[in-house]
Amino acid sequence: MSDKILLALLLGVLPAAASSGDGVPLAAAEKPRIAVVIDDFGLNYATTPKDEAWMAIGFPITFAVMPESPRTKAAAQAVKSAGHELIIHFPFDPFLSLDLPKDRVSGSDLDKVRKLLAKCFRDIPGPAGINTHRSYKATMNRPLMAAFMAEIKPQGVYFLDSKAAPKSAAYDEARKAGLRWAANDFFLEEPGHYNDAAFCAKMLRRAAALARKRGSAMAIGHHYYRGTLQCVETEVPKLQAEGFEFVFASALLK
Repeated sequence: MSDKILLALLLGVLPAAASSGDGVPLAAAEKPRIAVVIDDFGLNYATTPKDEAWMAIGFPITFAVMPESPRTKAAAQAVKSAGHELIIHFPFDPFLSLDLPKDRVSGSDLDKVRKLLAKCFRDIPGPAGINTHRSYKATMNRPLMAAFMAEIKPQGVYFLDSKAAPKSAAYDEARKAGLRWAANDFFLEEPGHYNDAAFCAKMLRRAAALARKRGSAMAIGHHYYRGTLQCVETEVPKLQAEGFEFVFASALLK
């Protein structure tokens, strides 16, 4: 040790370590993390970008594959082959006709859910998790959500609440059931702003602002829109250059 450093130590005048602003040394501070989830994968229309365009993305993305689509199996295989994260995009209402009593689980409802779940796990093998497709009414129905979590828990998957219904009880029932879970923060498209790259970029920036404040954020988009694809391809590298880390949804589980 040099005489100058020894003297500085004795006098207590060594400069303080750089801080992240929260008293955490920069070397120890984690990058704010953002997870992008792309829903409805496997359900294609004439204007939908090719799967290959999405699969060519070089940073982590979680793809939620639709069941009972002509391309369900092929889409699931494409996601796994590309090294992205695969989850099941499970639809309740209006895809399933459900009774949804408020005080109990309808036997008919549970039977329909079980049958579709079994088909999902056959056609979308090895998923890391499950999220919700639409399902406004079902995700607010606590009895059905509690029963659903009991059904998926033995499968070892996590649950991601897309929060299409602002008053969704699904993530809370997942927590109560002891599942690993996460909840969506932002949608990259909204009515009036579909296929809108500028709007998508704005929502990614909102996710980044939340991630900087909270440590992480989740955003969900849909693979139908070339504007969303272009937005993700363009904006994510910019945010990475600003110090944000993009991760699979599974990295943000509670």
